[in-house]
Amino acid sequence: MAAYWFAVVATVLFSVFYGWHSWRRYEKTGIDRLMLTTSLIATATHDDLDREASGLRFLAHHLAVIHPRHHPARARRLLSEYQEVSPEVASAELIAPDGRVIASTAVPKGRPLPDFRQDARIWPSLERALAHPGLHIHRPIHGPLVDRWVIGFSDTVMGPGGRPRFLVTTPIRFGNFEALFAHLSLPSGLAVGILRSDDYIEGRAPVPRGQLAALLDRPQTGILAETLKRHPHAIQGVFSGWVSSDREYRYGVFVRIAGYPLVAFADVPRAQWMAQWWHRQAEIPLIFLIVALAFSGYAYRQVQVLAVRWEAEAARRADFLKNLATHDPLTGLLNRKGLYPVLQRAMARAEREGRLLVVGFLDIDDFKGINDRYGHAAGDTVLKTLAKRLERALRGTDHVARLGGDEFVLLIEGLRQKADLAPVVAHLKAALDGPFYADPREIAVRVSLGVAFFPLDALDAEHLIGRADRAMYAAKERAADDEPGWVRLYNHDMPSDPDARPDGLIDD
Repeated sequence: MAAYWFAVVATVLFSVFYGWHSWRRYEKTGIDRLMLTTSLIATATHDDLDREASGLRFLAHHLAVIHPRHHPARARRLLSEYQEVSPEVASAELIAPDGRVIASTAVPKGRPLPDFRQDARIWPSLERALAHPGLHIHRPIHGPLVDRWVIGFSDTVMGPGGRPRFLVTTPIRFGNFEALFAHLSLPSGLAVGILRSDDYIEGRAPVPRGQLAALLDRPQTGILAETLKRHPHAIQGVFSGWVSSDREYRYGVFVRIAGYPLVAFADVPRAQWMAQWWHRQAEIPLIFLIVALAFSGYAYRQVQVLAVRWEAEAARRADFLKNLATHDPLTGLLNRKGLYPVLQRAMARAEREGRLLVVGFLDIDDFKGINDRYGHAAGDTVLKTLAKRLERALRGTDHVARLGGDEFVLLIEGLRQKADLAPVVAHLKAALDGPFYADPREIAVRVSLGVAFFPLDALDAEHLIGRADRAMYAAKERAADDEPGWVRLYNHDMPSDPDARPDGLIDD
């Protein structure tokens, strides 16, 4: 007992230690993989932003040469040419320091140009960009000149005295910015993206279904934003907690993008990560330990109860053998040996209660012909079907037995007079008139029934069965169209048929 419980405690402690150690190792490996993915995203984003910045500066330089405020048509042509060679650009605008649009590829010629100073969603960001020269990346916004989500890129051109001359902006379609992640083969559950320093999402893959507006239109308040506020100078780091965009607990890493107020991140759901750890690191070893522990407990218990089980098994075997000795193996009905004790008890009850006991002897007409025409397997199917129908048709107090071959004995108890047998026979006839099938042929089956009454026709079991047998042979002699003649009641004038009678049955 002490050794067993010592082994149990040792196994449990080892399982706990192994689970903790393997989780720590898997966590470190997973964070390294996430960090590699995030670094690739940061590098790809940095290179793409550098290309956009170079193109935008080139455009701003050419616009400065032509004095666009005095030549808006030439400025619009330059903007259109730039958009044609930059398919990711949704539109291109030239904006004066007072917020008025000088030229735009999104506004058809001849239409009035908007004044962004009147748009509270856009003007604060543009005003900040006009105050500082160089490239600016704006947060995602829907519209206003194109009916889609775009990410603004702008370059401010300064004049003498450090005063802004104009601002050129080339907003990129949000879907094209997401294409930065398209070359990555993202496993299920992994989310990657770019977060601005003001906590607005600049891009994310995948976007939660039906939540694009909620994702882009408000600053993030989850664990990543909190981690960046706590560590404003960290170049890279790890975070774990509730993510506002997915509303679930996630593990992740971040890497700052050099030269831009942006952070690349990648995160996975905690539940998925733990499930992967379980399947890859812990499932087989821990299950093996648990199974070994359970098996040892089971074996220990078996040693204690083995004797009881042996006794129960011996009792079951005795019951099985007893049942096998008194029941027919094909139909499950009582056999000849099982019938006689039941018949003796039924006769005693009938004598004690002053009732009639009916002994019926039922036989299939030309059963040998069925075996010859359809085979013995079909004959066995007919016998089993007939046995089931007889059991269903009789009352709960009645009994059915199979003596052998196609011969069945029915015991019907509790009748006050012979006339009470009529409804029982009618019910029995209705059950037996249905078609018989065997693989899947329909077989015509006709039966004959002989009936003897206790105590009117005989006072002992053998004579009762023998006289019911004689009545059955009388029923077999009926004409083919004599349907009511399928059942005959015994009378003393009936001839005997000793050749057809089973061994051990007497009729006189």
